[in-house]
Amino acid sequence: MSVLESYIRKYMQDRYLRGKVDVFVKEKQSLFGDLEILIDVDLAKKYQNMLKKLDRALNLKASDEFLHYVGLDHFVSTKEKEGDYGRLWEQIERLFARACDHVDIMRTKEGAHIRQDQQKRIRMIERLVAQIRKRASVALDRHRERVRNMVSSGGQVDETRLETEVAYIGGRQDIAEELTRLESHIKQYDALLKSNGAVGRKLDFLLQEVNREVNTIGAKAADATISKHVVECKTELERLREQIQNVE
Repeated sequence: MSVLESYIRKYMQDRYLRGKVDVFVKEKQSLFGDLEILIDVDLAKKYQNMLKKLDRALNLKASDEFLHYVGLDHFVSTKEKEGDYGRLWEQIERLFARACDHVDIMRTKEGAHIRQDQQKRIRMIERLVAQIRKRASVALDRHRERVRNMVSSGGQVDETRLETEVAYIGGRQDIAEELTRLESHIKQYDALLKSNGAVGRKLDFLLQEVNREVNTIGAKAADATISKHVVECKTELERLREQIQNVE
């Protein structure tokens, strides 16, 4: 049946764009007739004659039941009748279409559950990003006030510490760019979840971009609350990524 492999592979690749599919084909009965049983009579006679010689040599009487000693598998074999499976492909293809229709029904049901869960988790990430943006603004104001106090205190200013604080403020301002890109990615992700067609690879790519921005924010954040939100975001992103592997 190996001739069918190329037909099956093309059919499945045209129908499914992502993932792995194992296909098993089995004949309930032979399409080209029953098995043919082949008996090597000459070989059986040789075994029988050999055992007769052994009987005479050892004064035994076992040659009449030589099949018990030799076994049928030595001179009995079966052969499948051959035929062209390729010319039966149109009929076999109809069976594949029916099987794939059943698969698609289950995929649609599973997909609806995945989409619902994805939307719930992306909303959760959206809320976390909003909290990070709010917290980043508060943290920035605090550090500005700290630097302002250092400069206007009238006492001796530690130049190294002042440079560190100023550099930190610059870093915090950069987070606004990551947050803006992050919010844009989330909107795109949400739009793809609502669209039709194959979106799995696009969603997978967007998740990588979201994860990159979240990692950058986590690296820049010197705030415990923001770090906590970043960890929560990464947890939800990992759950999203696991599910997306099952989406075409």
